[in-house]
Amino acid sequence: MRIRPKFTDRLPGTAIAMLGIPAGERVVAWAAGAGADVTQSHFAAATDRALYLQATGERLAWDQISKANWDEPVLDLVVVDEAGRPSRLVQIRLDDSRDLPAAVHDRVTASVVISERVDLGDGAAALLVARRSSDGDDIRWTVVFDPGLDPSDPALRAAATEALTRLRDALGI
Repeated sequence: MRIRPKFTDRLPGTAIAMLGIPAGERVVAWAAGAGADVTQSHFAAATDRALYLQATGERLAWDQISKANWDEPVLDLVVVDEAGRPSRLVQIRLDDSRDLPAAVHDRVTASVVISERVDLGDGAAALLVARRSSDGDDIRWTVVFDPGLDPSDPALRAAATEALTRLRDALGI
């Protein structure tokens, strides 16, 4: 069931139920996008722990989103896989964006503990990123190789692992 949003400050309770937002999470911003029929809408809501997207039926924890770009009316999200590699692009049209793009930017940025570019030798480089899990105190490390590099190359992976170990030791994480 889809409902048309009322222009109030609070996300309607029916939308909270449709998105599956648990009682322990606090909604910080929300938005609505048009459905196939102009009388229908889909919702997106940012909570203190995740982004909920009715259009795709997803819950994306903040540390699962490596990049968010707002080009009105479309919010582009780069989602990472379990290994921390960018795995897919999610695009959501938000006709009534409200404060959602700013909230997404703030939450994704706040999940980053450290981001450091490292030289892997022979002109190769990678970005090492530590993100705090929004569902706990865990830290997830990701390695993003420069474009054109083969992430399955054993020598590159070994160099990245060595650089990551040095950084973690230096930080005590």
